[in-house]
Amino acid sequence: MNWDAIGAIAELLGSAAVIITLLYLAIQTHSNGKVLRVNAIVDAQMSFVAINEKLSEGGVTSEILFKTLSDSESLTPYESMLLHRFLRAVFQRLEAQFALYTNGILNPEIWLLRRGYIMALVEKNHLIKEVWELEKQNKMFTKAFIEEMDKESHSEIAGFMGVNASSSE
Repeated sequence: MNWDAIGAIAELLGSAAVIITLLYLAIQTHSNGKVLRVNAIVDAQMSFVAINEKLSEGGVTSEILFKTLSDSESLTPYESMLLHRFLRAVFQRLEAQFALYTNGILNPEIWLLRRGYIMALVEKNHLIKEVWELEKQNKMFTKAFIEEMDKESHSEIAGFMGVNASSSE
């Protein structure tokens, strides 16, 4: 065999190795993207699990949210401030999920479920709506997030914390 033939075979093997490497990288990139999206869903779920766990422990936050949904006029100014801080944290968690959604990482169904749930509470309870309106004015959230949240939603929620969500309208 001459050197030209050996060189041609080496070029062919090199090209095949490049193609195999590119295919491997494409598969790994796709796999990593899938893992990233799954992790985003898990993180989104765990974010709301943390809220639910906090509320299920009882305590001040649970009591305040219960009063907000069942007898909002009985909140003291201090309780109103605590409610505001808690809801700000909920909205901030939701904005983090919105960022994942808009960047194609969080599944659209998960985003729509989260948005719908929170906006149903906003639409059904005047105090929660007040907090949302204040937070928008406080410049706590991006314009894109506010616009997304304020889209007409017609969200329905049967109840929250054992209280009919619309009972305090």
